[in-house]
Amino acid sequence: MGHVYYHHPGDKQFSLDFVHPDPAEIVSQIVGYDDDVAVKVQAYDIDEEFYVVYTSRVGGGPVREIDFTLNESLAKMSEDNSTIVVRLLEIYRALIAQNEEEEGVPVEAYKKIDVDALPDVLDRTSWKGSATDVAGRLASNLILKHALPNANHRTAVALIQFYVRRLNPNFSMPETSIEVDPETYDWREWVNEYINESKRLLTVRRKNVLFKHLYRFGARTLERKHAVEIDLTAYELDMYPSEAKIVYAEQHEDLWIEFVEEAVERAGYPDLKETPGLSKAEFAEKIRNLD
Repeated sequence: MGHVYYHHPGDKQFSLDFVHPDPAEIVSQIVGYDDDVAVKVQAYDIDEEFYVVYTSRVGGGPVREIDFTLNESLAKMSEDNSTIVVRLLEIYRALIAQNEEEEGVPVEAYKKIDVDALPDVLDRTSWKGSATDVAGRLASNLILKHALPNANHRTAVALIQFYVRRLNPNFSMPETSIEVDPETYDWREWVNEYINESKRLLTVRRKNVLFKHLYRFGARTLERKHAVEIDLTAYELDMYPSEAKIVYAEQHEDLWIEFVEEAVERAGYPDLKETPGLSKAEFAEKIRNLD
């Protein structure tokens, strides 16, 4: 009872963008979209009848075919930021290639890589504290920025391993995925708990006002793709969007620090929770020394 789909049940590329009980308001919203926005509408009737507009950007194409001018972007960055961004994009591309090899089909992009946003990930990160603190913040900020068209969580996990290995070359991330069948891989259960909660926090952070309206209409659970459910009663929705961005960003950061702490425990290196982390300058220098 009170169940609403966040991604359109007939096409998971479409996500919830607008909610209203008045059909005229729905029409007004739809005609205001740009030409590259595709739209689907779903009617619900819980405590009262209302409509949900689902949208999707069209014309993305395969990730590996995305063209962007890296040199222009790098020229605007500090030396340390550009060094780390280049390595981050190498990690990302390797993961996309691995994903395509595993699944046998190109990874489709719904937007371009926002290279210019990546330095902000590094600048917003506090590089003080333990190795697990810094690695968790880096991962959290990368996911929050959502500068990559796909694989943001997988790239964040790979970045954690890459960062921690600069302090302990013997560290290896505990196995995070498992082969379901010869062509399908999935997150292991212990990782999946973090990934799913991360997605819940991201979704509530972006759409708390819409979810407050849904709650008023009788909705109590939202279902994302991959059967990830959001219990609306478990999150504070009655706050300004600017406040929600701060509150849920802090919770997201805590979640990813906890993830790294569990990862180093599982890998047999609990001492990394007490090991001082690398500063951004030290991390960039370690990368340069690899080349």
